[in-house]
Amino acid sequence: MSFPKIPTPSAGVLHKAAAIDIGSNTLRLLIANIEGNQLVPLIRDREIVRLGRDFYPERVLSDTSMGKALEVLDRFRRQAVREGVANLRAAGTGVLREAQNLGLFVAAIRRKTDLEVEILPGTEEARLSASGVLSVFPRSAVPTWIFDLGGGSTEFVGWTGEGPETAVSVPLGVVGLTELFLLSDPPAAGEISRLQGYVLEMLLKNIPRGRETPRLIGTAGTVTTLAAMVLGLSSYDPDRINGSVLDRATLDRLLSTLCAVPLECRRRLPGLEPGRADVIPAGLAVVLTIMLFFRVQELWVSDAGLLEGLLLGGHSAGLDEN
Repeated sequence: MSFPKIPTPSAGVLHKAAAIDIGSNTLRLLIANIEGNQLVPLIRDREIVRLGRDFYPERVLSDTSMGKALEVLDRFRRQAVREGVANLRAAGTGVLREAQNLGLFVAAIRRKTDLEVEILPGTEEARLSASGVLSVFPRSAVPTWIFDLGGGSTEFVGWTGEGPETAVSVPLGVVGLTELFLLSDPPAAGEISRLQGYVLEMLLKNIPRGRETPRLIGTAGTVTTLAAMVLGLSSYDPDRINGSVLDRATLDRLLSTLCAVPLECRRRLPGLEPGRADVIPAGLAVVLTIMLFFRVQELWVSDAGLLEGLLLGGHSAGLDEN
């Protein structure tokens, strides 16, 4: 069964649709009812597959990770069929944009699942992620930067009261940064310092920074996991994650904790998904560097992001394609 691409939402028309995010670390599914620019989530599913594992320097997806991804994607497709979904949008991000064997992977997905995968350019991923975030955050005249920290890249959108001004994708992902910099268990202070220096250098090269301190909103797995840890959630609750605020002092203490215990101990920390325990120190180090770069003491957290943006197509935030 093949799925047509999700049409532009029409006011007053209710339909059920689904989106799949094929990320460098995690594959995610969202099934929702959509009416105009309003989205009501029905089913969420996710699995850490780690397509970005050992990806650099050859930029090749491994047979093991591709095989696991195919199984998860087939499960997602069957779930969508059971739910009566007529429209499903599957998008690839992060390392898929760079993979030398992307054609082989996309062809295998088509054979096994009938899914047609869009490979999103970095700026389009940024645009759609911001649309998803702004579907759950109130509009504000305060200058805002939104970032989506993923396994293979980080996307940024600069937003003013008039609308989006800047969309940038920076090759900073928690999987690649962990493999490149954090070679000790637990990570050594010097390794964290070198990672943060590299991240700051990349931000300075790629992101225009104004003089005014903006509101900063983060989304995707690393940021929402940090919120779950700070809140002490025994089970993940999107309603408690959306709109939560993380302060820099708390995150500094959390990084010290993460870097004081080995991987096996980190896997048991409350709120931390075991499959993310190896990359969370790098992820938190990146988050703190982004906060330093934008000169903010607080980070707002959004559970909504790329999946919601894929379903809404950018319309919720006035981010329509040109």
